[in-house]
Amino acid sequence: MTATTPDGEEYVRENKDQLVRIIKHGDDEFARALALRALVKFGNEPALHDVEKEIERAKEGVGR
Repeated sequence: MTATTPDGEEYVRENKDQLVRIIKHGDDEFARALALRALVKFGNEPALHDVEKEIERAKEGVGR
């Protein structure tokens, strides 16, 4: 019996919340970049929209 790895779309679908959390709160730039890359390449538009909203919110917080 061999283990199979999920394809990118399945992985992102099953782990979207964790990927967004890594992007929002992660301290490791490399891990954040990988999470963002996975969402961009394999995610759907709502996931990308969530990330864009968080980026805009962060920009507003920096400007205060």
